[in-house]
Amino acid sequence: MFYSRDDIDKLKNENVHLSAYYDMYFALREQQDSYKESIELPSINEAVIRQQILEGKPLLGNCGIDLTGLPILFMDLFNVYVRFTNMKSDDAIAAIEELKPDLVGVLEEFLFQKGITQMQALSADSIPAEILVFLIKNTLTPLVEKYSECINSAVDLDVWESGCCPICGHLPALAELKKTPSGRQRFLFCSLCHTPWPFQRLKCPYCDNVEDKETEYFSFPDEENFRVDVCNSCKTYIKTVINNNSDLSPVLLDWSSQNVDDSAARKGYKRAASM
Repeated sequence: MFYSRDDIDKLKNENVHLSAYYDMYFALREQQDSYKESIELPSINEAVIRQQILEGKPLLGNCGIDLTGLPILFMDLFNVYVRFTNMKSDDAIAAIEELKPDLVGVLEEFLFQKGITQMQALSADSIPAEILVFLIKNTLTPLVEKYSECINSAVDLDVWESGCCPICGHLPALAELKKTPSGRQRFLFCSLCHTPWPFQRLKCPYCDNVEDKETEYFSFPDEENFRVDVCNSCKTYIKTVINNNSDLSPVLLDWSSQNVDDSAARKGYKRAASM
């Protein structure tokens, strides 16, 4: 979802305290959507896609996506990050520059969840891990978003029962309860490609626990649009949107509700993935 400058200014007027989030989101999306237009995807075999979904296999693994053009986007997004966060660490900036020759390998490692060997080495070398993950995810997002959009018509998400994303295999970072003709339906949103898919109301997406005594939720008096669904088996939580009245994107919903995460952390729960 892309917002025009007018949309962003309207959001800023309605939520002045979130102005910085909205401005950075707009700048990042400008870079991402510009790159997205140039992406060429390999041919898609709908029969293979349908079979993989039925077998419970995420679709991205064997599609032959080319990552070689992404380092340019990575550096563009890094420059946006520096501009909006006033990043002053010369060591981190120098480490990012030195990272360029290894970027394709790092991005591939993260996308296909092959391990975090290179990321661990880089984060230990003057780049905070949370910054590196933020940049990597935002670099990969336009690619996996476009892939998701292209295969959407061939994917029956109603038969997908896993807690990981049916498109790219990454964990969900956000949930939403939506009204449907049959009642409230729970949807999960992927932390990487932002694809939504329906999921059981009382099931933990991270450990598959379905015991009522192990799952519960916490509401917050000052955040009527959010709650956190927690699992006492694996001690994780997922932030859940109850009323998305402004029709905000999952990323903006996540970024603008940090206090909900802080409250869940104080109760002793950890977050498995974020936008």
